[in-house]
Amino acid sequence: MIKVSKRDEAFRNEVLTTTKQTKLILKVCLPLAIFQLITQFFNILDTLMASYIDATAVSTVAYMVQLQHMIAAIGGGLSVAGSIRIAHHYGHGDYDKVKQELSSLFLLTAVISALIIISLPFTPLILKLTGTPEGFTQSGSIYFMIVLVGVVINFFNSIYLAIEKSRGNTKVILKFNLITIIVKLSLTAFFIYILKGGINHIAVATLISYLTLFILGPVKLFKGDDAFSFSIKSASLKWSSIGPVVKLAIPTMIEKMSFSFGKALVNNMSASYGETTVGAAGISNNMSGLLTGIQVGIQDGGTSLISQNMGAGYFKRVVSIFIRLTTIEFIIGCIGNLLYIFMMYPISYIFAYSNAGLDKEFQNLIITIFQYEILGCFLLSFCYASISVLLGLKKTKLVLLINVFRIFVFRVPVIRFFTSYTNLGPKAVGYTMMISNSLTGIFALCVAIIAIIRTKKKLKDQA
Repeated sequence: MIKVSKRDEAFRNEVLTTTKQTKLILKVCLPLAIFQLITQFFNILDTLMASYIDATAVSTVAYMVQLQHMIAAIGGGLSVAGSIRIAHHYGHGDYDKVKQELSSLFLLTAVISALIIISLPFTPLILKLTGTPEGFTQSGSIYFMIVLVGVVINFFNSIYLAIEKSRGNTKVILKFNLITIIVKLSLTAFFIYILKGGINHIAVATLISYLTLFILGPVKLFKGDDAFSFSIKSASLKWSSIGPVVKLAIPTMIEKMSFSFGKALVNNMSASYGETTVGAAGISNNMSGLLTGIQVGIQDGGTSLISQNMGAGYFKRVVSIFIRLTTIEFIIGCIGNLLYIFMMYPISYIFAYSNAGLDKEFQNLIITIFQYEILGCFLLSFCYASISVLLGLKKTKLVLLINVFRIFVFRVPVIRFFTSYTNLGPKAVGYTMMISNSLTGIFALCVAIIAIIRTKKKLKDQA
């Protein structure tokens, strides 16, 4: 019989029996939302330090980060799928399955990580194949290689955090990530302001921060003996063991890869207005990320709660949680947008200030894009609650559909039209983000409602 802690059993009972669902949602989601907010804030500071080097440096980092996310999508897909299945077995009370899923997932991740490490010497070729502009390839190849090593380490970190999320240990996630962020920010500041380093030093700081989290988190899973710990005896690479999680992960991997690839395409087309436009768009994205980061935190916590309730067979509670999540996400979206009206100019001023002084033209470029991008975040709020319920229902293919539409229907064709048939200039990037974010929110909500209706009918037919 696999052991489980009293804390894990108590949390499971609370999720499945409490009548105060809004309170439970806030209890689980708020630490994740705070973490995402702080993470995004530190990402802004990280970008700010890159902008201190010069506008070209911040543009290179903004471009490379999307390619980085494409590779990270592998670990992201596995962590999402793993957390869904682990939370499902957890909700059902099958702790033997929890241990098997966790152990097999870690073993599979180790194999994939080894394959990525082998590909490091081919980094310049990979950048060329992705259509990276020559200027970014020359300045960012070494940066990208260092980042890839960090991404591999972060595969394990992502899975560990997903496991803790499924257990409701969101305070632990917040604590460990705060330590990691502080390490990264401190090292980046030291490298940039004291050593006067370049973007490669930023990558080194990121790598060390990922190693810090690995030591704090995943290493612990190899030392325990309960259901939420790694066991080589329970691990297997047989298709019967990894097949279900792989099938669930592939749509999420494709979704995350296509989303980042689509952003890279948008960056490529944005570069037609000048390389600094890519940097301004990246800064605009980071600024809006202060808001959307909070909403992603609520989304992540909501997914675990919905998955556990589905595992226990409580569909009515799933619908109730979805309605509450949608309300919470929209309220946060409205408040965030109002605050941005006052934050726009001071934040853009900070980003436009480098060691050469204030770049007024760059500041105006940031504002031009951001003032339109943020308007799309009103309706985008619906997307986060919708993805929570879709992931909780194991509908990862529908999440893939939403993000394919977001990038390849609502975004890439739009900016293609603007760059080819209008004279809007950099303003076109802001228009594109506003249109794609708004339409994505509406589309995601429709997809989620249809999925809920179909799931209800399926459960009724099975009864």
